[in-house]
Amino acid sequence: MNLMLGKVLSFQANTFLSGMRVKEIMVRNPVIVGPMTPVREVARLMRDKQISSVILTRNERPIGIITERDLVWRVLAPGRDPDSLTAFDVCSKPVAAVSELADVEDAVEVMRANKIRRVVVVDENDRVVGILTTDDLGYNLKRMSEELAIKYITMIKRSK
Repeated sequence: MNLMLGKVLSFQANTFLSGMRVKEIMVRNPVIVGPMTPVREVARLMRDKQISSVILTRNERPIGIITERDLVWRVLAPGRDPDSLTAFDVCSKPVAAVSELADVEDAVEVMRANKIRRVVVVDENDRVVGILTTDDLGYNLKRMSEELAIKYITMIKRSK
């Protein structure tokens, strides 16, 4: 029974997201740092901006991403000194990226295939223009389902 429910929910999610472009729901102007940025500075940026990741770039192109998990697994848990490490030392690489013109469904597939919760968004020149997270997907799916419900109720009322 749960398996069937999972298939139905998956189908509905794909229906809602069908034809939608990544640029419509991505977070624009993500926080970006250079590869030589000290890890402590990265952590402070994440705290101060209340974000869970920063993107590393070289010449405006993504070369890595640092997440809260990276800081815990690669710095804190092993007892490494955050003052002696750079962003590039602890980032996840290579970075998964999708075009801002890609379908959201394709971005979701990249995230699923790579078992990641965020994907960097690039323009036609591979320059970072945004980030798409599972939170963004959930928020937009909820918003779209609410809009669809309102349209359905309105349609039913008009038909009476």
